[in-house]
Amino acid sequence: MKIRKTGRRRTAVLTSALALALIPLSTGTASANTSPGWGDDRPDVIWDCNNGKTDLCQYHEVNAWTQLGKRRQVGNPVYNCAGSRDLGFDLAFRTDRSTSYSFQQETKVEVKAGFSDVLEGGMSASLSQTEKWEVGRTTSAGTTLKGVIPPHMAGGYWFAPYWRKSQGWVEVHYGKRKHGHYFWYYPGKGSTGVQIATPVMNSDGSMKGKWYWATWKC
Repeated sequence: MKIRKTGRRRTAVLTSALALALIPLSTGTASANTSPGWGDDRPDVIWDCNNGKTDLCQYHEVNAWTQLGKRRQVGNPVYNCAGSRDLGFDLAFRTDRSTSYSFQQETKVEVKAGFSDVLEGGMSASLSQTEKWEVGRTTSAGTTLKGVIPPHMAGGYWFAPYWRKSQGWVEVHYGKRKHGHYFWYYPGKGSTGVQIATPVMNSDGSMKGKWYWATWKC
């Protein structure tokens, strides 16, 4: 992995995310450093940003988009397996989603409140009055759904949330040299190794998404 000095500005620029992916992680260095893809010869920038050990942590967004996520069943199915007539139901359903983070394709690193604020600050803002997103917040969707289950059938509801996806990198500044440099770019300047997925909310704060109803034979 190459480190380049840029003029008098003491910076460290890592090679591309592709090159990082080729670094063997079986040597044991990755387990000691919670910044995935980095060894012990580089500062643990994710841990440092999480714990206030830097002068600056700034997230730079490279790509951003909104997409409909995967469906997930909500609540228990409604059964009318032994019935001889239609079974009506009136049930309340609720589901929750929260922000997830990926650093170099690994999601095991905890992101604390202060660092999540930094990540949110670098994300593009919503320009719509009907939807928004807040990194680190758990968002809920709930509704009361009515329906009818025919005899010898079962049914259930699924919910698919809209996600705001963001990809970018983190710029880190230290007050004193860390492994020979004041500035570090994780996992590389202009890269997309830091990925954030946060649920989109409606204007009233509820989670935006789509409900799906399905029936099947018992």
